[in-house]
Amino acid sequence: MIDLLLTISFSVFGMLLIFGLGFVFPTINPYVVIKWIIIVSGAVFAYAVLAYLIGMLTLVKKDKKAKK
Repeated sequence: MIDLLLTISFSVFGMLLIFGLGFVFPTINPYVVIKWIIIVSGAVFAYAVLAYLIGMLTLVKKDKKAKK
């Protein structure tokens, strides 16, 4: 659960970074920055969700083996 919350905060930080870079570096193309921040945030979010699901599946399998 902590990884999932960490991923959400990382994604929110990425969204704030979009606005911050726009004010600090107005000559940078904002669409390129937005594209890369979305790619990186999406990859981190997908990794955390998959790690959470795999962890839950292993717990369920261990519980089934323990009951037998």
